[in-house]
Amino acid sequence: MSSPDTPEPLADDQVASIRDNLDEVAARTATAAEASGRTSADVQVMLATKTQPAPKIRVALEHGFTLIGENKVQELVAKADDLDDLEHEAHLIGPLQKNKVNHTLRHAHCIQSVDNLELATKINNRLEVLDQTLDIFVQVNTSREDSKSGIAPDEAEALIAELRDHTRMRLRGLMTIGLPGRTPEEIRPSYSDLRELREKLIGSGAMPAEAKELSMGMSNDFELAIAEGATMVRVGSSVFGARDYT
Repeated sequence: MSSPDTPEPLADDQVASIRDNLDEVAARTATAAEASGRTSADVQVMLATKTQPAPKIRVALEHGFTLIGENKVQELVAKADDLDDLEHEAHLIGPLQKNKVNHTLRHAHCIQSVDNLELATKINNRLEVLDQTLDIFVQVNTSREDSKSGIAPDEAEALIAELRDHTRMRLRGLMTIGLPGRTPEEIRPSYSDLRELREKLIGSGAMPAEAKELSMGMSNDFELAIAEGATMVRVGSSVFGARDYT
């Protein structure tokens, strides 16, 4: 019998379901990438593992999907030991409070939610102390919803200019959370705007040419995001099923 702190092992049908879902997501990603004139190698699939227990994540890692994203620092930290023996890359994709930077840097390979100079400076200063470097994305609120994190598109250039002096951080590109619309016409501008912003910033020299990644798209719309240029999509419920918030 497992202890109260040990997650119950997954049933064989649960394992099979996760593997089948992963294969389907990979196939759909490849098809969407090819339709956009690219290949499956041009689009990474990140597993959004919010509320998902370590045993489910382990199935995905063992199936070859080694890029995971956590929304909350406490979940990133809590699952780290259970996943430490498996090769993977963990990103923080949710908002980061300045008082949790230290915990985050112990476990995250990348922070995708940098959206203000104060936070960026806190991260960079701590990296100086640790003598480390870290990949980051700048999160942009292209849906322009007050409830969402991210810097306004017209303020992104100024923030990125400030980040040039933060030499402990390597800017990989831009991230956004799309508008939760019901039709492609409602959703698409959230993604096309991020692509156009990237092109503008790189074209003007405001952003390094190598910072070309676009992290955008989730389970319900990742193919649309790929069509608009996503290089990384974040899928969770389409792999693991509905989240358990109990």
